[in-house]
Amino acid sequence: MSSAVSLPVNVQPWLKYAATTVGRDKIYRAVQYFSRFLAWYLLRQGATKETVARFSNLKKTLGLSRKLMRFGKPIEHLENAAKATSVKDEFLRYATIGKQLAYAGYLTFDGLIFIDGSGAYKFKNIKKYNELASKFWLAGIVFGFVSGLYKTRQIQIRRVTAARGLAHSGESEKSNARTELKALAKEQHSVNTQLLQDGLDMLLPSTALGYLNLDDGALGLIGTTTAIMGAKTQWRKVNKA
Repeated sequence: MSSAVSLPVNVQPWLKYAATTVGRDKIYRAVQYFSRFLAWYLLRQGATKETVARFSNLKKTLGLSRKLMRFGKPIEHLENAAKATSVKDEFLRYATIGKQLAYAGYLTFDGLIFIDGSGAYKFKNIKKYNELASKFWLAGIVFGFVSGLYKTRQIQIRRVTAARGLAHSGESEKSNARTELKALAKEQHSVNTQLLQDGLDMLLPSTALGYLNLDDGALGLIGTTTAIMGAKTQWRKVNKA
């Protein structure tokens, strides 16, 4: 009689995470940007050209691979923009539509950059495409950041209303108010995390466009940090944590 062999650790959460394109992309992104940081750091530490080139090539390879993974995603963002037309809050409706359209534009040019980088076809205006991709990327992040600020304001208003419930003499009203305040605190934490992530990510296209002058070391660490933040969010989403 045979019995099933089980691993000493529960790998199901990891399998669920790795089964998602977003989950894998966050891992690749973290490695890509950390490789960017290492190439910058090792160069300044006097490492050999071969060592620096190893991490630079890894960064480029992962960057191109991620572009391939995103190929076709503009359609998804266009669909999300269409769905956003049903959002009741007018400000969030237009902000969400703007964000989704911006990401659709970004990923459209990102796809062209992949085609050029893969050698399948060389575009004469590839520098312009890179610039437009960065502009659309930045616009998408800004729309998301502004949405986060708006949500924070709305949560504050709801928190004031819920806090008034604690002044009621009835225990039922107080209990409902406590539950609402707890839910709002959790929602605000999620919004704050996204605001921080967007605020950091904003620095990447801003530097690519020449608005800022951050070096590869800073950009590498920023990209690694936001990749880890995104990975944690995706992990909680797929594993209901």
